[in-house]
Amino acid sequence: MYENSFIKIRGVNSGSVVLSLILLLLIYYSSISCDENRVTEPSGDYQYSVPQPNNDGWETASLQSVGMNPNHLINLMNKLDEIGEHRIHSLLIIKNGKLVFEEYFPGDKFNLAQFTGETGFDMDDTHNLCSATKSFTSALIGIAIDNGFIQSVDQKVFDFFPEHSDLLTAVPEKQNMTLEHLLTMRSGLEWDDETYPYSDPRNDMNRLFNSSDPIRYILAKDLIETPGTYYAYRNCNTNVLGEIVRKASGQRLDSFARDYLFSKLGITNYEWQRLPNNVIFCSGDLRLRPRDLAKFGQLFLNDGTWEGERIISLQWVNVSTRKFTSLNNWWGDVDGYGYQWWQWENIYGVNYPAYMASGWGGQWIVVSPDMNTVVITTAGNYYTPELMPIQTILVNYILPSIHLAEEP
Repeated sequence: MYENSFIKIRGVNSGSVVLSLILLLLIYYSSISCDENRVTEPSGDYQYSVPQPNNDGWETASLQSVGMNPNHLINLMNKLDEIGEHRIHSLLIIKNGKLVFEEYFPGDKFNLAQFTGETGFDMDDTHNLCSATKSFTSALIGIAIDNGFIQSVDQKVFDFFPEHSDLLTAVPEKQNMTLEHLLTMRSGLEWDDETYPYSDPRNDMNRLFNSSDPIRYILAKDLIETPGTYYAYRNCNTNVLGEIVRKASGQRLDSFARDYLFSKLGITNYEWQRLPNNVIFCSGDLRLRPRDLAKFGQLFLNDGTWEGERIISLQWVNVSTRKFTSLNNWWGDVDGYGYQWWQWENIYGVNYPAYMASGWGGQWIVVSPDMNTVVITTAGNYYTPELMPIQTILVNYILPSIHLAEEP
């Protein structure tokens, strides 16, 4: 249980990750020079202001009060204004447990591959998290274990689905598949939602949304690797995890999340998507406010507590954000993958240890215990290059604002 392992990687990912990989590699080699880190004097028209309190559980404070120099962030805002079509929708920074930076930008709302028109995003608007949803699903598995609904990540997947045990007759090796294999993307189940567009009936995601029994559809897929031996980022794994929570607790995933996570964080504005057969789609498309994304990140930074209340065990926080698969900077400087969390060690060659929830289009929760920060972005770079990627924001603007504040 919770054993750290380094395994072979198979390059089979969701279409969104492949697209992001291509775009991030392009941006990586043409990224803004780190020489900008030496620029300290702000220029342009942007005026920094302290985030407004909203009676939502966040204490707001100035950048200066938590030891951050605002000049680089002022320059960032002026740079975004100069770029224009950057498609970032929100940027929030939490430092020392306080919300110290919060900005919103206009952009297109996005839901299940449909754009619903431009909106002026603000603190009250929810945003599609895309695959950053996976980190929430992982946390709910941890909470289910903490509360005794699930024994451990070593439990066999098919133990929760006796109604599908007939699938083991043809492929008995599936019986060896565990929760940990799902959490670490090593189930071995075949899945392809990238070869064909989502609108194509040959796409597995399309078939999932049109299946009368989505979980059986997933569990019936071919086993193309021995469980536990290959990492391959596949959306099917997370959706089985969500249904395991329901099987174990007796509550559908959205109700379980409400009672055991969201209500404790003061989160009331959210939306999950549903698959047929009353199954919650939990590999993507959860909608939350950016301030509530930040609460989730801060919960992990606080080792599983919020306002003094234990919500997730410290053991789960530590193990779920640990590197189980070494990715060797395989995607956008990402160094590893845990229980539906990504890890960084370095960005653009600069030391920046962090773990992240990440979603297609620029949805990020970046937790850095070393700097006691949580950084949130939501964005709309679904089919377009990122003109200001999160890596550049972190290394060229946020990191220097922390370091420069220490200078006399």
